Amino acid sequence: MRSLATLCAVTSLALCAAAAPTAASQQLDTAHPLSSYAMAAVDEPGSTTGAVTAALGVPDYVFTNDEGLGFGAGTEAFDVGEATVLVLSRPARDIAGSDDLVISAFVGGQGASDNAVVRVEVSDDGVQFHSLGTFDTADGCTNYPHPHEEDFAGVKHFTMDLAGHDMTTRVRLTNTAGSAQGLRLDGIEALHPHVDATHAFELRLERYRGKNVLRFLVRIKNIAGLGGVGIHELRIDKPPSPADTNLEETWTRLYDQAGTSGFDYVRPLFLCVEGCIRDNGPDTLFSRHVWSEDGVNETPTGLGLPPGHQAAHKRYRNFDLDVPNSGYLSGFTFTITFTDGTAHEFDFDSDVVGQASVGRLYQKYQYFDSTPVISGPMRTRTYEFNAP
Repeated sequence: MRSLATLCAVTSLALCAAAAPTAASQQLDTAHPLSSYAMAAVDEPGSTTGAVTAALGVPDYVFTNDEGLGFGAGTEAFDVGEATVLVLSRPARDIAGSDDLVISAFVGGQGASDNAVVRVEVSDDGVQFHSLGTFDTADGCTNYPHPHEEDFAGVKHFTMDLAGHDMTTRVRLTNTAGSAQGLRLDGIEALHPHVDATHAFELRLERYRGKNVLRFLVRIKNIAGLGGVGIHELRIDKPPSPADTNLEETWTRLYDQAGTSGFDYVRPLFLCVEGCIRDNGPDTLFSRHVWSEDGVNETPTGLGLPPGHQAAHKRYRNFDLDVPNSGYLSGFTFTITFTDGTAHEFDFDSDVVGQASVGRLYQKYQYFDSTPVISGPMRTRTYEFNAP
């Protein structure tokens, strides 16, 4: 892994004098919660939701325990009238024109009657809470942004706007109405966590479709503090061996997040400019995606994805791999280049795998029949970097 400090020694950029990261910030181990997610929970008096004893952190999205709270543990039902307060790892920023919180919960399939009406309140001190409104998990079967998933059981994602309540540290969920199964909560994510760092990002790599189809989606979040540095470029390099490991479908773009439709991305942000190959095209050694404001031209190197914003593949746009023996991303390296010219390089085997967690942002159904067949579970890898 090539750190910011190493690159500073090479580039001699003046900014680097204050930008050398500590060892802990170069690679976070599994004991350090990712900045985006809840790290602890306290049930309100009279409630036994299971959140207190659950293993909080990156949500699993698989939800093997569909009788109570998610997070891969706990059997208590998050029943009507019960409430719990979840503590975020970092304060959540309120970004104008964008959703700020994602609440993930298991929703029954076609014809299922389970539902919960959930009140969401937030606080920056744990004392005074402000209501953001409610959402109904039943909408996951009738009014979901991704129609292919509406009628089928799985973890669905409900977005909330912080509505001016900046630097939120706690989220209180109350099950106000619904079925006896209760709220089957899986995770809470702050889309824009506040990280006191000049250079910071979270990269999410999500395996797409079945194990025999080695496709993956990318999401980049700039989690630097206000006044932090933008992200101009993402580069992916394939390993030198085996020689028949191919990186394909790299011509696809990463898109901006729409303000009100959850994980729907509409405006092109990162555009492929080198190593751009369509599916089943010739092998490419690398892929370089750069910041674009019009989806056609690269902007100057001083412009990029600003703090508090994110970009990702659309659901049906992703990178494709042809890897012998299902090696997936083993041997691949990634480089994030910031708008001030500094860069951070990391590799999949040493860095990203160390923070692996089972998970699927989208339910991985194969739509070949009227009844879809789930093609998981897969692992979602998330890597976070932050430096002064």
